Amino acid sequence: MLLFLGDYMKMIFFDTIPSTNLYLKENYQKLDNLDAVVAKHQTAGRGRTGRSWKDSEGLLMSILIKENILPENVEAYSLLICSSIFKVLKNYIDKVEIKWPNDILINFKKICGILLESVVKEKIECIVIGFGININDSSFDSDIEDKATSLFIETGKRLNINTLANEIYEMFKNDFISFLNGSNECFELCKKNSCLINKKVVYNTFGKEEEATVKDILKNGHILLETKDGLLEKSSGEITFHYNYYNDKQSD
Repeated sequence: MLLFLGDYMKMIFFDTIPSTNLYLKENYQKLDNLDAVVAKHQTAGRGRTGRSWKDSEGLLMSILIKENILPENVEAYSLLICSSIFKVLKNYIDKVEIKWPNDILINFKKICGILLESVVKEKIECIVIGFGININDSSFDSDIEDKATSLFIETGKRLNINTLANEIYEMFKNDFISFLNGSNECFELCKKNSCLINKKVVYNTFGKEEEATVKDILKNGHILLETKDGLLEKSSGEITFHYNYYNDKQSD
Protein backbone atom coordinates (compact mmCIF):
# COMPACT_ATOMS: atom_id res chain seq x y z
CA MET A 1 0.00 0.00 0.00
CA LEU A 2 1.31 3.43 -0.93
CA LEU A 3 -0.18 6.62 0.52
CA PHE A 4 0.22 9.66 -1.73
CA LEU A 5 -0.35 13.08 -0.24
CA GLY A 6 -0.55 16.05 -2.57
CA ASP A 7 -1.42 19.68 -2.14
CA TYR A 8 -5.04 19.07 -3.12
CA MET A 9 -5.63 15.35 -2.84
CA LYS A 10 -5.04 12.19 -0.90
CA MET A 11 -5.03 8.94 -2.83
CA ILE A 12 -4.33 5.46 -1.51
CA PHE A 13 -2.87 2.97 -3.98
CA PHE A 14 -3.11 -0.82 -3.71
CA ASP A 15 -1.73 -3.54 -5.95
CA THR A 16 -4.61 -5.89 -5.05
CA ILE A 17 -7.67 -5.29 -2.90
CA PRO A 18 -11.07 -7.01 -2.59
CA SER A 19 -12.91 -3.85 -3.67
CA THR A 20 -12.08 -0.14 -3.68
CA ASN A 21 -15.71 0.64 -2.78
CA LEU A 22 -15.64 -1.83 0.10
CA TYR A 23 -12.41 -0.35 1.44
CA LEU A 24 -13.95 3.12 1.67
CA LYS A 25 -17.19 1.83 3.20
CA GLU A 26 -15.26 -0.05 5.88
CA ASN A 27 -12.82 2.78 6.64
CA TYR A 28 -14.79 5.96 5.99
CA GLN A 29 -14.77 7.05 9.64
CA LYS A 30 -10.98 7.42 9.71
CA LEU A 31 -10.65 8.86 6.23
CA ASP A 32 -11.19 12.42 5.02
CA ASN A 33 -13.76 13.82 2.66
CA LEU A 34 -12.82 13.24 -1.01
CA ASP A 35 -10.13 10.68 -0.18
CA ALA A 36 -9.73 8.22 -3.04
CA VAL A 37 -8.56 4.63 -3.46
CA VAL A 38 -6.95 3.21 -6.59
CA ALA A 39 -6.15 -0.48 -7.17
CA LYS A 40 -4.41 -2.42 -9.93
CA HIS A 41 -6.63 -5.45 -9.32
CA GLN A 42 -9.79 -6.31 -7.36
CA THR A 43 -10.67 -9.80 -6.17
CA ALA A 44 -14.32 -9.00 -5.46
CA GLY A 45 -15.15 -6.15 -7.83
CA ARG A 46 -18.84 -5.63 -8.57
CA GLY A 47 -20.91 -3.70 -11.03
CA ARG A 48 -24.47 -2.45 -10.78
CA THR A 49 -27.11 -5.03 -9.71
CA GLY A 50 -24.38 -7.26 -8.27
CA ARG A 51 -22.71 -8.22 -11.55
CA SER A 52 -19.01 -9.06 -11.25
CA TRP A 53 -16.44 -6.68 -12.76
CA LYS A 54 -13.52 -8.34 -14.53
CA ASP A 55 -10.40 -6.19 -14.39
CA SER A 56 -7.20 -6.48 -16.36
CA GLU A 57 -5.25 -3.38 -17.32
CA GLY A 58 -7.66 -0.69 -16.30
CA LEU A 59 -8.30 2.00 -13.71
CA LEU A 60 -10.18 0.85 -10.59
CA MET A 61 -11.00 3.81 -8.38
CA SER A 62 -13.40 4.97 -5.68
CA ILE A 63 -13.95 8.41 -4.15
CA LEU A 64 -15.37 9.07 -0.69
CA ILE A 65 -17.93 11.80 0.01
CA LYS A 66 -18.74 12.35 3.70
CA GLU A 67 -19.39 16.09 3.85
CA ASN A 68 -21.97 18.33 2.15
CA ILE A 69 -24.11 15.33 1.26
CA LEU A 70 -27.40 16.39 -0.27
CA PRO A 71 -29.85 13.51 0.39
CA GLU A 72 -32.31 14.73 -2.22
CA ASN A 73 -29.56 14.65 -4.87
CA VAL A 74 -27.77 11.40 -4.02
CA GLU A 75 -28.42 9.85 -7.44
CA ALA A 76 -27.07 12.94 -9.13
CA TYR A 77 -23.55 11.93 -8.04
CA SER A 78 -23.60 9.25 -10.76
CA LEU A 79 -24.10 11.96 -13.37
CA LEU A 80 -21.46 14.10 -11.70
CA ILE A 81 -18.74 11.46 -12.00
CA CYS A 82 -19.95 10.59 -15.52
CA SER A 83 -19.43 14.21 -16.48
CA SER A 84 -15.92 14.32 -14.99
CA ILE A 85 -14.80 11.07 -16.64
CA PHE A 86 -16.36 12.12 -19.94
CA LYS A 87 -14.38 15.36 -20.04
CA VAL A 88 -11.09 13.59 -19.31
CA LEU A 89 -11.68 10.85 -21.89
CA LYS A 90 -12.53 13.45 -24.52
CA ASN A 91 -8.93 14.65 -24.25
CA TYR A 92 -7.85 11.27 -25.61
CA ILE A 93 -10.56 10.29 -28.09
CA ASP A 94 -13.80 11.45 -29.69
CA LYS A 95 -17.06 9.50 -29.94
CA VAL A 96 -17.51 9.36 -26.16
CA GLU A 97 -21.11 9.03 -24.98
CA ILE A 98 -22.89 8.63 -21.66
CA LYS A 99 -25.44 5.87 -21.10
CA TRP A 100 -27.61 6.73 -18.09
CA PRO A 101 -27.24 5.94 -15.27
CA ASN A 102 -23.74 4.51 -14.96
CA ASP A 103 -21.96 3.65 -18.21
CA ILE A 104 -19.66 5.49 -20.61
CA LEU A 105 -19.29 4.31 -24.20
CA ILE A 106 -16.71 4.85 -26.93
CA ASN A 107 -17.67 3.94 -30.48
CA PHE A 108 -20.87 2.41 -29.04
CA LYS A 109 -18.99 0.00 -26.74
CA LYS A 110 -18.67 0.17 -22.96
CA ILE A 111 -15.42 1.54 -21.60
CA CYS A 112 -16.49 2.56 -18.09
CA GLY A 113 -18.93 1.36 -15.46
CA ILE A 114 -19.89 3.24 -12.31
CA LEU A 115 -21.20 1.92 -8.98
CA LEU A 116 -22.66 4.31 -6.42
CA GLU A 117 -23.01 3.01 -2.84
CA SER A 118 -23.67 4.53 0.57
CA VAL A 119 -23.39 3.79 4.27
CA VAL A 120 -26.65 4.59 6.06
CA LYS A 121 -27.27 4.52 9.79
CA GLU A 122 -29.59 7.13 11.26
CA LYS A 123 -28.60 9.25 8.25
CA ILE A 124 -26.38 8.91 5.20
CA GLU A 125 -22.90 8.60 6.69
CA CYS A 126 -21.07 8.64 3.37
CA ILE A 127 -21.38 8.09 -0.35
CA VAL A 128 -18.84 6.04 -2.27
CA ILE A 129 -18.45 6.62 -5.99
CA GLY A 130 -16.66 3.69 -7.61
CA PHE A 131 -15.75 3.20 -11.25
CA GLY A 132 -13.73 0.99 -13.53
CA ILE A 133 -12.28 2.19 -16.84
CA ASN A 134 -10.74 -0.09 -19.46
CA ILE A 135 -7.41 1.57 -20.25
CA ASN A 136 -4.68 -0.69 -21.64
CA ASP A 137 -6.68 -3.88 -22.27
CA SER A 138 -5.83 -5.37 -25.67
CA SER A 139 -8.71 -7.90 -25.75
CA PHE A 140 -11.76 -9.11 -23.83
CA ASP A 141 -13.41 -12.44 -23.15
CA SER A 142 -15.61 -13.74 -25.96
CA ASP A 143 -18.82 -13.10 -24.00
CA ILE A 144 -18.19 -9.33 -23.89
CA GLU A 145 -15.78 -8.64 -26.76
CA ASP A 146 -18.56 -7.19 -28.93
CA LYS A 147 -19.76 -4.94 -26.09
CA ALA A 148 -16.55 -3.69 -24.43
CA THR A 149 -13.56 -1.63 -25.53
CA SER A 150 -10.53 0.15 -24.08
CA LEU A 151 -8.54 3.30 -24.74
CA PHE A 152 -5.71 1.15 -26.10
CA ILE A 153 -8.00 -0.65 -28.55
CA GLU A 154 -9.47 2.65 -29.74
CA THR A 155 -6.27 4.72 -29.92
CA GLY A 156 -3.41 2.21 -30.18
CA LYS A 157 -1.65 4.02 -27.34
CA ARG A 158 -0.85 2.76 -23.85
CA LEU A 159 -1.47 5.25 -21.05
CA ASN A 160 -0.16 5.68 -17.52
CA ILE A 161 -3.09 4.58 -15.36
CA ASN A 162 -2.08 6.64 -12.33
CA THR A 163 -1.80 9.76 -14.48
CA LEU A 164 -5.35 9.19 -15.69
CA ALA A 165 -6.50 8.64 -12.10
CA ASN A 166 -5.03 12.00 -11.09
CA GLU A 167 -6.66 13.76 -14.05
CA ILE A 168 -10.09 12.34 -13.22
CA TYR A 169 -9.70 13.11 -9.53
CA GLU A 170 -8.79 16.74 -10.21
CA MET A 171 -11.65 17.11 -12.66
CA PHE A 172 -14.12 15.58 -10.21
CA LYS A 173 -12.92 17.77 -7.35
CA ASN A 174 -13.54 20.91 -9.41
CA ASP A 175 -16.88 19.61 -10.69
CA PHE A 176 -17.96 18.68 -7.15
CA ILE A 177 -17.24 22.19 -5.87
CA SER A 178 -19.22 23.66 -8.78
CA PHE A 179 -22.07 21.23 -8.07
CA LEU A 180 -22.22 22.31 -4.43
CA ASN A 181 -22.32 25.93 -5.57
CA GLY A 182 -25.39 25.23 -7.68
CA SER A 183 -23.89 24.55 -11.12
CA ASN A 184 -26.02 22.50 -13.54
CA GLU A 185 -23.13 21.86 -15.94
CA CYS A 186 -22.87 18.13 -15.22
CA PHE A 187 -26.57 17.55 -15.97
CA GLU A 188 -26.44 19.53 -19.20
CA LEU A 189 -23.30 17.70 -20.33
CA CYS A 190 -24.82 14.29 -19.58
CA LYS A 191 -27.99 15.19 -21.45
CA LYS A 192 -26.14 16.66 -24.45
CA ASN A 193 -23.87 13.62 -24.76
CA SER A 194 -26.40 10.93 -23.86
CA CYS A 195 -26.80 7.94 -26.17
CA LEU A 196 -30.36 7.41 -24.90
CA ILE A 197 -32.15 10.71 -25.52
CA ASN A 198 -35.00 10.16 -28.02
CA LYS A 199 -34.17 6.45 -28.20
CA LYS A 200 -36.69 3.66 -27.68
CA VAL A 201 -35.88 1.38 -24.75
CA VAL A 202 -37.31 -1.64 -23.03
CA TYR A 203 -37.06 -1.45 -19.27
CA ASN A 204 -37.92 -3.70 -16.37
CA THR A 205 -39.86 -2.14 -13.54
CA PHE A 206 -41.01 -4.26 -10.61
CA GLY A 207 -40.69 -7.43 -12.69
CA LYS A 208 -42.66 -6.18 -15.66
CA GLU A 209 -41.16 -5.16 -19.00
CA GLU A 210 -42.35 -1.92 -20.56
CA GLU A 211 -41.45 0.06 -23.68
CA ALA A 212 -40.73 3.78 -23.64
CA THR A 213 -38.79 6.59 -25.29
CA VAL A 214 -36.17 8.48 -23.28
CA LYS A 215 -37.01 12.21 -23.28
CA ASP A 216 -34.74 13.84 -20.72
CA ILE A 217 -32.16 13.47 -17.95
CA LEU A 218 -33.23 15.51 -14.93
CA LYS A 219 -31.24 17.52 -12.40
CA ASN A 220 -32.02 15.06 -9.60
CA GLY A 221 -30.30 12.29 -11.56
CA HIS A 222 -33.57 10.68 -12.68
CA ILE A 223 -34.62 9.91 -16.23
CA LEU A 224 -37.81 11.08 -17.95
CA LEU A 225 -39.58 8.49 -20.08
CA GLU A 226 -42.43 8.85 -22.54
CA THR A 227 -44.65 5.79 -22.10
CA LYS A 228 -47.96 4.77 -23.60
CA ASP A 229 -49.60 6.37 -20.55
CA GLY A 230 -47.65 9.64 -20.67
CA LEU A 231 -44.46 11.04 -19.15
CA LEU A 232 -42.90 9.07 -16.31
CA GLU A 233 -39.95 9.96 -14.07
CA LYS A 234 -37.81 7.07 -12.83
CA SER A 235 -34.71 6.67 -10.66
CA SER A 236 -31.87 4.29 -11.42
CA GLY A 237 -32.95 2.05 -8.55
CA GLU A 238 -36.42 1.55 -10.03
CA ILE A 239 -35.64 0.38 -13.55
CA THR A 240 -33.21 -1.74 -15.52
CA PHE A 241 -32.73 -1.17 -19.24
CA HIS A 242 -32.61 -3.93 -21.83
CA TYR A 243 -31.07 -2.04 -24.70
CA ASN A 244 -28.35 -3.02 -27.21
CA TYR A 245 -27.13 0.40 -28.28
CA TYR A 246 -24.30 -1.00 -30.41
CA ASN A 247 -26.62 -3.13 -32.54
CA ASP A 248 -29.08 -0.26 -32.77
CA LYS A 249 -26.37 2.01 -34.15
CA GLN A 250 -25.18 -0.62 -36.58
CA SER A 251 -28.69 -0.85 -38.05
CA ASP A 252 -29.18 2.93 -38.36
